[in-house]
Amino acid sequence: MGSATATAAGKAKVTRFDKIRHWITPFRLHCAVLAVYVILVATVMCFHEPWFDEAQAWLIARDCSWREMILERPHYEGHPPLWWMILAIPAKLGVPYEIGLKSVNLVFATLMIWLLEFKTKLPELFKAILPFSYFLCYQYGVTSRPYALMVAAMLLMAINWKTRDEKPWREALSMMLLCLTSSYGLVIAGMFALNWVARFVRQEHSLIRNRQRFAVLLTLLAAAVAILIDVIPAKDVYSGNFDISGTTQPAPLWVQICNSWLLLPAETLFTSTVSDTNLVFIGLSPTLLYTGTVSCLMWAPLIHISRRRHNAMLLLSSYTVMCLVFAQHFSMHHLGILLGFFIAVLAIDCDERRISADDWPAWCTTMADRFAGRLGARKARNYLTLLKAFALGTMLISVYWTINASICDIRYEYSSSRTVASFIKTNHLEQYRWMAGWTRIDSMNASPDSKARIKQGGYCANGKDCIDYTSWTSGTLVISDPYFDRTLMANAYKGRSYISWEWCVDPYAGKQNIETWKSWDEPEFYDTVYQPFFFSVLGYDRNDYTKMRIAETVTPWKDRRSNGSVEIYVRNDIYKNVMHSPDTGITWPDGSKRK
Repeated sequence: MGSATATAAGKAKVTRFDKIRHWITPFRLHCAVLAVYVILVATVMCFHEPWFDEAQAWLIARDCSWREMILERPHYEGHPPLWWMILAIPAKLGVPYEIGLKSVNLVFATLMIWLLEFKTKLPELFKAILPFSYFLCYQYGVTSRPYALMVAAMLLMAINWKTRDEKPWREALSMMLLCLTSSYGLVIAGMFALNWVARFVRQEHSLIRNRQRFAVLLTLLAAAVAILIDVIPAKDVYSGNFDISGTTQPAPLWVQICNSWLLLPAETLFTSTVSDTNLVFIGLSPTLLYTGTVSCLMWAPLIHISRRRHNAMLLLSSYTVMCLVFAQHFSMHHLGILLGFFIAVLAIDCDERRISADDWPAWCTTMADRFAGRLGARKARNYLTLLKAFALGTMLISVYWTINASICDIRYEYSSSRTVASFIKTNHLEQYRWMAGWTRIDSMNASPDSKARIKQGGYCANGKDCIDYTSWTSGTLVISDPYFDRTLMANAYKGRSYISWEWCVDPYAGKQNIETWKSWDEPEFYDTVYQPFFFSVLGYDRNDYTKMRIAETVTPWKDRRSNGSVEIYVRNDIYKNVMHSPDTGITWPDGSKRK
């Protein structure tokens, strides 16, 4: 009797399990992944305080004319203007900063995951995990920059790759979109286009046999050249890292390339050995043995799968050129671009033929059969289960980074932007005069020659031959500017609310600015790190100010967190009479006081 009851219960359990499994179709699973992704990203977005990159893009979109945005700023920012043009729609219509910025990014992040889930033929496990990986979910979902749109463009390019000869416009338009999203996109799209041309020329021995394709490629070339001209660096643009290179020796090119192959692939999903720094300042270290091993374990299946589908040249040639071009400007937060590239190539492979057991190399199959024969069927199944669990665990490492970063962003302040703006508005400090510190460098480093300017750097606080680089001011007020209708900095370069990245080629320009600032009275608020020259050069008395800490930040990076704080100098009379009692009046540049 008991045996019959147990059997019936077992059948009921199996039936329920089968019903659940039957209900969870791939389509429903993809819908659930997309819904959870949007809810997660939107929730964390509500807590996220935008940082410099986000504020800079919004300010350019809001305060630049269309002509300046399209034809001038790209030469100083190094990227095409599409992202600013998109942001300009809500920014110029008066949509509040965070609502406009985050809504736009959420749309493109959703598009990125929708393409990944519904339009690619990647393995189902990848579709379930990759959307919640650190770069696709947190860095490019929560943090609002053009990279979600860039990854979406790469996925579009991969989706249309198989039919590129029959429907060339779809592929070309995907490539044009990729070119418009980033200068990195120009390189990736360019290499894909070169591989495309090389393939059909090798097969057809003709460039113009397909007239429509030839016209499309000419159009793509013209568009790429126009975008390239638009982003060519201006003569007076800064293109170095002098604040860092004064204390850190840049790595040789061969070291950067070595790191590109053995460090960066592992860092996209599995390892966390370096912080968000520039590739040029990462040297060789013993950790490269670990990351190199992980990277090789990534490269081996990628190359093998691509080679079986005749796409190995597309993968390797594109990555090689990317490494050479990205060497001097690649930062670790760009790793998601490499992840998007790997996903796009794998999507092309899966579109040719889905990944299956046939893709295992023959020697792996032979070795597995031998082990199974020696261990027995039961032990072999157990070991296979452990192997699958280990593989799943490694895939979830990046998901853990997302969880850590999201919790940190919810609990702490990512940047000081919102707190500083709230501090100013709550205390009605908009009408007071705010000054910001600037950059002072050794005159040797002010050479227009880009090679000379990145060799040495740092502040020239006590030197005799210094140049005041007044176009670069402290960033605290810049990241708070989007919350106000205008910049609060009295000494903003040309009245601009954003940093313009213009190199100080005129040694007298800074001196003229300093003389103008000296003619003003001591400001009520001074945003600067403490360096004696910030006060002495302008004739300010440090004792006339009280240093006030107004924000503390905790910024996540993968499984790490870095702490920071924002301190400003408040003139003593304002600190006593305004911050702690009713306002006694505003001190204007002419020295008068008015209610």
